[in-house]
Amino acid sequence: MEALRQAYETLRQREPHLYLREAAERLGVSEMELLRLDVGKQVTRLSPDIPSILESLPSMGPLKALSRNRWVVIETTGSYPRPYTERHVMVFASSGIDLRIYLLAWKHVFAVRSFGRDGQPLYSIQFFTEWGEAVHKVYLTTAEQLPLWESLVQTYRHADQSIEAEPIASAPPSPYETPLSPDVQAEFLKQWGALGDTHEFFELLRRFRVGRLTAVQIAEGRYAWQLPTEALHRVLEWAKASQTPIMFFVGNAGIHHIYSGTIQTLSLARGWLNVLDSHFNLHINPAGIGRLYLVCKPTKEGPIYSVEAFGPQGEEVLWVFGARKPGTAVPPSWQAYVQSLIAATA
Repeated sequence: MEALRQAYETLRQREPHLYLREAAERLGVSEMELLRLDVGKQVTRLSPDIPSILESLPSMGPLKALSRNRWVVIETTGSYPRPYTERHVMVFASSGIDLRIYLLAWKHVFAVRSFGRDGQPLYSIQFFTEWGEAVHKVYLTTAEQLPLWESLVQTYRHADQSIEAEPIASAPPSPYETPLSPDVQAEFLKQWGALGDTHEFFELLRRFRVGRLTAVQIAEGRYAWQLPTEALHRVLEWAKASQTPIMFFVGNAGIHHIYSGTIQTLSLARGWLNVLDSHFNLHINPAGIGRLYLVCKPTKEGPIYSVEAFGPQGEEVLWVFGARKPGTAVPPSWQAYVQSLIAATA
């Protein structure tokens, strides 16, 4: 622990603006391993009563919600709505905060006092998996919320504030995939074509024990078309220029974080592609986009198209849809645009 602390301090002195996750990757540890070095100072361990803590958020007013994977960061600002739970999934569904939380992956939680790059204090609640991966972070947006944050911290303060209190497990192996014979692939595509709703796609993958990337590779030319990875930038430029409402899904082991709406400001900075709007930020590292596909899912309401980005190891990184709600049509401009993408691949 002391060796890690010294290595982290040396790294911070050399690169003071390095984000915690970037520092953890440099040092070969999880983000939580670095964060808990400050337990008892600027970091407070909270009781792992995750559902109760999450249910406290709607009373705090507008907050900034942040989720990320290695290659994409999403931030939305708004008031957390009252959640509801379906099986092990807690759902926050509003125009400002739209989350699907997979509670089985949420293990540790901390209250954190930190400072932004502008030197201003930041107050957050941060959630982690048992292997120390950050799944979601919640930041105050006004100084007036600080008493509510302090009250939450006191209510859920863990009795043990020692640094070593909670051991960090090893990350789980990648899910096992069953190789599909040509006959089984044909049946897989047949059932894909019979989908009635986009949510049935997850069950299709579970039923055949295949990952999302394997699925779209099987469907290539029929329900999926590979795009050049740089096309993702062009998709965002088109969305900005056309002002078509878009849905962005960013996920990790514990969450899918969603934004629906138009985008206004698009820029490149420090090698990242960024959407920088007042209530929505999206940060994409193009180096992490290993494959990009346009994917079609037939439904009772017509075909639903998405642009799906996968990382270098085939991990799910980002999904982009034309914004819609069940029972409503996809924007015609999105439908026309994806047809142009298909034509360009021919």
